[in-house]
Amino acid sequence: MQKDNRWTETIKSTLTQTKQYLATLSIKVRTGQFKLFKKIIKPKITDKVLDVGVDTHEILRDSNMFEKLYGPQKNITAATIENPKAFKKLYSKVKVVKIVPGRKLPFKNNKFDITVSWATLEHVGGYKEQEYFLNELLRVGKKIFVTTPYRGCIYEPHSGFFFIHWFPLTLFRLLCRKTKKEFWATENNLNPLYVGDIKRMNLRRKVNIVVYKMFNLLPSHLILYTN
Repeated sequence: MQKDNRWTETIKSTLTQTKQYLATLSIKVRTGQFKLFKKIIKPKITDKVLDVGVDTHEILRDSNMFEKLYGPQKNITAATIENPKAFKKLYSKVKVVKIVPGRKLPFKNNKFDITVSWATLEHVGGYKEQEYFLNELLRVGKKIFVTTPYRGCIYEPHSGFFFIHWFPLTLFRLLCRKTKKEFWATENNLNPLYVGDIKRMNLRRKVNIVVYKMFNLLPSHLILYTN
């Protein structure tokens, strides 16, 4: 939930032809993840769905793929820390609310049949903040489906580094600062996860963890879900 205006400016400043190509690749990956969502969660047309961490500006074409792919938008509530009016212009049928990073979500327990969050968990802070974020999703949703880049992947999509994120994160962040990628050098903006990191969290209920393989070959993301 740390994707604020600085996030938008960072994306704008690094938007290159390579980034656009990677966004096209990401569309295919997220479409595959959406198919997995439908297979695992089996959403019904009447389900009330909460999507936490939407991008209000859609600078990259792979933003908000859930809203693009999911059918009944009138049953979706989107939560963002950014300007909700900008998102509403893009998706007029979706209800949108502004939330505060690190704070309790403004919904009652089990308010939603399904709570989803796509590539946001890695941006909410350190392990304690990530644990709190997941527990909030579990509190307000009867089922959850969460995606986050897998630290075990050879490529780290935010910094553009290969393998470096496998080393202690203190070293990874030092190299981010040395290579003018300061935004990704702080825990608040990027904290990539292994499976073991999630297993050590004290969560409200059991969460299933799947290592998603891009194109059935490269382990690229973690999928967390309950059903």
